[in-house]
Amino acid sequence: MNKILKLLIDDFQNHKPSAKYQPVLNKVCETEMAFMSSLNKKQKAEYIKLDFVCGELSIVELRDLLSFFMKV
Repeated sequence: MNKILKLLIDDFQNHKPSAKYQPVLNKVCETEMAFMSSLNKKQKAEYIKLDFVCGELSIVELRDLLSFFMKV
């Protein structure tokens, strides 16, 4: 299973994002920059911690999703 996941990850890294992805990514970046500019130093530090934890959660969710599809 790990070999299959590695192949998927390696293949996906060469994958070009869809046309819909880039505008949404730009919107997220602009919104996050605007939000961050409204925070003080301590709030920014806490927000960055939250962002990392949310990133970890997203990775676990994607792994679970891949695992589900590998069983199907």
